Amino acid sequence: MYAHAAATFRAAGAQDICVQTPAKSGSSENLSGSESLLILAGEDQNRGALLRIWLKPAPPLSPSAIDRLLTPRLEELSRLRPAELVLSGRATVGVYTQTAKSAIDSGIRRIACWSARDGLIIVYDSDREQLGRQIARPDWLARAMPRPVWPVIIGVTGDPNLGKSIFCNVLDSYMQQIGCDGWRLDCDGQSPTPPWYFSLVGDEAAKILREEYKRSWTAEMEAIIVDQLRRSRELFSVLIADLPGGNHKVTPPQRIPPGREHMFAELDAIILLDRPEVSSETAWRQALQPYGLDRRIAAVLTSKDPQGAPSLSVKKDGMLWRGEVTGLNRSASPTELERAFRVGLDELWQPLLDFARRRSADA
Repeated sequence: MYAHAAATFRAAGAQDICVQTPAKSGSSENLSGSESLLILAGEDQNRGALLRIWLKPAPPLSPSAIDRLLTPRLEELSRLRPAELVLSGRATVGVYTQTAKSAIDSGIRRIACWSARDGLIIVYDSDREQLGRQIARPDWLARAMPRPVWPVIIGVTGDPNLGKSIFCNVLDSYMQQIGCDGWRLDCDGQSPTPPWYFSLVGDEAAKILREEYKRSWTAEMEAIIVDQLRRSRELFSVLIADLPGGNHKVTPPQRIPPGREHMFAELDAIILLDRPEVSSETAWRQALQPYGLDRRIAAVLTSKDPQGAPSLSVKKDGMLWRGEVTGLNRSASPTELERAFRVGLDELWQPLLDFARRRSADA
């Protein structure tokens, strides 16, 4: 959105484009863990450039550090003057704004962004013919950005209010810290958990807004999310799928409502968050079993004491990993929780990937 707006305004003659964002304390000048890379591919009229910008999650880079990281790439872009630019990675809205502005100044005719949800989307087209369209990967981009060799999808599910979304954010933060080319995708089409919800901890308005945001599940919604999961394999080595917990307003609960099995079928491994009082593991296995998906459960973690000190302990139990996780509280940042969980995550991560890759290879 910001790249589209900046490119459109600049092409229309805007002299200055600014983005106002909340100030963050504790910013860093250290570029370690962040990267910017510009790759040119193709020939003549079909020549394009891939600009990959990856900013470390914490501590956030200061504006001067971001300038040091980004400016050399924008200078290269101005010198190379490709016909098309594709943006990928993780960056701030300010970075996307500045990059799009520079792209227009460099004479670029088309800008596309890799979106975890939408694939390759045209956000600026000088002819306006393809603006907003989803396109296939151009030949030059296939050379500049090959598909991942062995992509996997790891799903996190369980009954409501066990901290699934928080744990997915922790896994996402962990992937960033260890340099894994991954992403987190919210697959709850009825009631996604947007970032603003976490920022309104303790505010009753947050719960009201989220309830108002809910919508009814439809077959079309299920199909869209299935398509997003499949598309992720073209872009990420690991996708963390933040899955819905089913319909618990009926008795007995529908953990896999009709049609939901197609979404779960895209998973290579499942992490099940369980209750400490009355386990739901058997119920989940019974819900998944008719589709042959119960065998994809790789780990069962009991989620306890969300207000307690954060901790994660795991152990091998045959082919399964079991453990306990505490402190999945919305008031804690994913980075803080990731640090507290690091020992357990280090122990669990590689076996989890091995499990997922075995399933992927058998598919």
